Amino acid sequence: MVHIKEIELSNFKSFGGTTRIPLMPEFTVVSGPNGSGKSNILDALLFCLGIASSKGMRAERLPDLVNHNQTNRKSTVETSVTVTFDLGSEFPPSHPNNDNNGNGSQPEEESDPSLEWRVTRRLRVTKTGSYTSNYYLNGEAVTLTELHEKLNELRIYPEGYNVVLQGDVTSIISMNPRERREIIDELAGVASFDRKISQAKEKLDAVKDREEQCRIIEKELTSQRDRLAGDKTKAEKYQALRSQLQEKQQWEIVLKWQQFRQQESKLREQIEEGDRTRTELQEQFANLTQEIDRASAELEELNAKVKALGEEELIAEQTRLAQQQAQQEQLQQRCTELETAIAQHNTSISQNEEKVKRSQQELDNLRQQQHLENETIAALRQARDYAQQDLERSREAASLIASAAESWVQEQTQLRRQLETLLGTLDPQRSERAQLQERVSQLAAKLAEQERSIGDWERELTAKQAQAEQLHAAQTHAGDKVSSLERLATEAERELQVQQQTQTRLLQEQRDKQRRLDKLEAQAQAQREASGSYATQIVSQSGLDGVCGLVAQLGRVEAEFQMALETAAGARLGYLVVEDDIVASAGIRLLKERKAGRATFLPLNKIRPPRVSVLREVENTTGFIDYAVNLIDCDTRYDDIFAYVFGGTVVFDTLENARKVLGKARIVTLDGELLETSGAMTGGAVRGNSSQLHFGNADPQESAEIKALRDRLDEIEAILNRCEETLSHWAHQVKQHSQQLMDAKQAFREKQLETDQLQKQITTLRQQIQQGWEQRQTQTQERAHAQTRLETLEIEIPQQETQVQQLREQLAELEQNQTHSEWQIAQAAVREREATLHEREQELRTAAQQLQDRVANSLRLEENIRENLRRIEEERSQQEAKTVQLAAAKNQLLGIEQQIQQTQAGLEQLNAKLGEEKQNRDRAETALRERRVAQQQLEWRLQKLQETQQERHDRLAYFREQLAAQQTELPDPLPEVPSNIKLDDLEKEVKAIAKRVQAMEPVNMLALEEYDKTQERLEQLSEKLATLESERTEILLRIENFTTLRLQAFKEAFDAVNENFSTIFAELSQGDGYLQLSDEEDPFNSGLNLVAHPKGKPVQRLASMSGGEKSLTALSFIFALQRYRPSPFYAFDEVDMFLDGANVERLSKMIAHQALQAQFIVVSLRRPMIESAKRTIGVTQARGAYTQVLGLKLQHQESSS
Repeated sequence: MVHIKEIELSNFKSFGGTTRIPLMPEFTVVSGPNGSGKSNILDALLFCLGIASSKGMRAERLPDLVNHNQTNRKSTVETSVTVTFDLGSEFPPSHPNNDNNGNGSQPEEESDPSLEWRVTRRLRVTKTGSYTSNYYLNGEAVTLTELHEKLNELRIYPEGYNVVLQGDVTSIISMNPRERREIIDELAGVASFDRKISQAKEKLDAVKDREEQCRIIEKELTSQRDRLAGDKTKAEKYQALRSQLQEKQQWEIVLKWQQFRQQESKLREQIEEGDRTRTELQEQFANLTQEIDRASAELEELNAKVKALGEEELIAEQTRLAQQQAQQEQLQQRCTELETAIAQHNTSISQNEEKVKRSQQELDNLRQQQHLENETIAALRQARDYAQQDLERSREAASLIASAAESWVQEQTQLRRQLETLLGTLDPQRSERAQLQERVSQLAAKLAEQERSIGDWERELTAKQAQAEQLHAAQTHAGDKVSSLERLATEAERELQVQQQTQTRLLQEQRDKQRRLDKLEAQAQAQREASGSYATQIVSQSGLDGVCGLVAQLGRVEAEFQMALETAAGARLGYLVVEDDIVASAGIRLLKERKAGRATFLPLNKIRPPRVSVLREVENTTGFIDYAVNLIDCDTRYDDIFAYVFGGTVVFDTLENARKVLGKARIVTLDGELLETSGAMTGGAVRGNSSQLHFGNADPQESAEIKALRDRLDEIEAILNRCEETLSHWAHQVKQHSQQLMDAKQAFREKQLETDQLQKQITTLRQQIQQGWEQRQTQTQERAHAQTRLETLEIEIPQQETQVQQLREQLAELEQNQTHSEWQIAQAAVREREATLHEREQELRTAAQQLQDRVANSLRLEENIRENLRRIEEERSQQEAKTVQLAAAKNQLLGIEQQIQQTQAGLEQLNAKLGEEKQNRDRAETALRERRVAQQQLEWRLQKLQETQQERHDRLAYFREQLAAQQTELPDPLPEVPSNIKLDDLEKEVKAIAKRVQAMEPVNMLALEEYDKTQERLEQLSEKLATLESERTEILLRIENFTTLRLQAFKEAFDAVNENFSTIFAELSQGDGYLQLSDEEDPFNSGLNLVAHPKGKPVQRLASMSGGEKSLTALSFIFALQRYRPSPFYAFDEVDMFLDGANVERLSKMIAHQALQAQFIVVSLRRPMIESAKRTIGVTQARGAYTQVLGLKLQHQESSS
């Protein structure tokens, strides 16, 4: 926990020399007699951190903070305070001592300097009284602003309530509600929003300035354009007349040339007529020739078409049909192949199922045979045991007979026993060898199968792991996308919420201001009705002929005399000037009909101005300017009107000069004072929002409030329009980001599900591989043991078989040398019994071997069944794929069959069409013969006409030579002259146009280009103005959004502090309390009241409480502020001085509880406060005038000094 580890004071106030005060986390109380300097510790803290002025540290000037013993020296003195912050670890307390004046000190335990901040402030005072103050952070010089920025990182704020002095509680009590509300402003960061709003307003002013500049330029360009418009129109008209004159002059030349050509027109017409006739005949001949050629080609075409219809097209259609049929056959073949493959799969499945069935039957038979073999083995074992017993009996009988040949018998018996022992060992080894051979074979097969399975699993695991890595990367990407979209969606929702709040607030403001505007307009309307301006407005807007306008509209005055003349005219500015009394009567009737009030009309034909006498005495008085009527600029026809309005009123500069001739004339001053001839004087302050008429203005001037309301409403309307656009944009963004977020989350969940499933599969595969390797290792070891044992048996069994053979040969030789008949008979019986026993044992071994074979066959059949079942699954999978392919092929086959039907229909139509083409060919042959006859007749007529035309051309050659001379004067190219124009009329028109062109000169032809350039600049300027307007609206919306955020931040801070205050006040006073704004609708123009309800008392405001209640309420407010913006440490200076014992005890308990989250340093003299602290620092003055400190750990009953 961050806390103050140590405060080091050097020559600060009552501390002489250097004093180091170590501080512990949690709750520490500083106590001592009055005047001992205990509060100076907190002053040192304020001084070092730069969070209070000198007066806040109980000093008039900073030099007063230096110890008074030092200031008496006539040299430069210095005081410094160092505060050490522990940033992350807690250290055991040090023992504070003083080094000078008996206040020695011991070094602290070593600590990591990287976990500490050392803030130092040095104040150096010269002997002249000037001083310098410097701040240091970890030994490096910093400015106060840089220091506060660093302290903000530790949540230590200059405007906060980290250090609460004796006067802070009193100041909260005594400050007015508005100042108390400003505390919440500082906590909420309202100042930052105010700075942003101020910056935005500066930008808005800059935009307005640019807009005004553009408006001025636009006005100048518009004036220039309008001026150029007349020159442009004249230039265009001049240009059009010049073009028309040149065109008609060319027409004149052409018409003269055409008139001369009329002399040879008759001959030319005859020649042209002959040429036309010849041309027509030639065209007819050529047409007939072309028609004959076309008919011949058409005939050939028909012949070819008939032939082609019978062969080529038919062949093409047949080819297409053949191709389609080939495709059909291929698809049918494909379908057949697929059906065959499906049938083969069915057959294979059936065969495999049959194999499974047969194998299962064989397996069942084998199991039955195994059961029978087990029963047979049991019977054989019983028979073997019986033969063994019979052999023993025979041997006992032989033993009785062998008394005479005991040595021989003993030797034989020994040999037989050796043989039996060898056979007893050899037979189990043979069975074991057979079993081991079978087991080794089985283990080899299992190991091969296990190795294949492990390889498949490992390959599958590798593929799954690669897929898992891809899925993990995709999942990470999806997660990043979800986070990004969540951030975008949150930002969009926040922006949308701000825009909605801004819109709601502006709509409310718009309604309020509209109501206020309606009220003011209604009042203005009532005033206009009372003054008559409403009636004149009704008449002016009625469209009544003969209405000239109001008196105020018909005159113009200089700004210098406007106030004087308007005051002199008074209500007569609102009189209505009309042409005659008839119009005035019509206006009065109109007002009666509409019940629109009364108005005064001044008819021009009846008005009679008063006779004004010249007052030489007044004119010669100092300050005299002129008669009022002479200062008006108006049309001469209205002179009588203004003479009636002003009469003999004269204008003076000041009231003092006018008073000299008071009563001799009606006088008005430039400041608007009015002096009547009766001696009455009218004057005073003129209201800025008066609605009287002014010269040059027909309507009463709106008040400043109405104008401001209209401007604000227009501004709100523009902002709301932009806000609506912004709302639509952010709503669309919210919807888009929400949809994208839903899709991204769904994709992330799918990827996560796939990853989980894949991880489960990978885990299963790893377990299978692990189990496989364990089984393989076990089986490998078992196989190795079996092979080792088998190799041993392979060595031992042949040796034992050799020994058996040798023993049998020895026994046979021994038996051949025997001569005793009974012994031989007995021995024969024994051998028979031995043979029977051997036979029974052989049968038992054979049965056991058969049982092992059947067990091996059962395992093989089970493996075959599993393999056949796997093949059945593969065949079925392939069968399903073939079935899908067969359905697709059948769909294609259906489409080809439809195409074949269409092609066959086309062939049928082609065959039907072939008959029609033959008839067309016969008709073409008949038409061709008719055209050839007509061609012969035209050829004869052309020969006749050619002879006649030759004669005409000879005569025309002469006239052409005459016209060649005039040909050079014709314009090139030759213009097209309207046929209805005559030469005489054209000559007159040319002369008239030439005069008009000459009359228009000179003409400014550059106006055409300058006008277009000016218009282009105006358009560019209009675009720039539109951009500036959009920018201005955007800045206004930004200001309103800042205002919304500012209000929102204040409400959040107020609600949080109010909740904290209610909770803390309930703990401290066992009552209830809350914070109250005097105007909740407009919190920034309201004050903040602390309303409390102490236990057992009625609800009271802060001003009506007792001193202790005020302190308790103020402390609750301070604690609420601290809880809203927590800091690592707090320091209180005798805040409990006005509280009784019970309240001090509750306060100390709260501080002790709060000290679990932050360090508390409390200066107090009260016993409950001292007892609640973890550590107490005693302060006193001893051994001179210097302060001495002593530390105690009360709760651990330990003391240190």
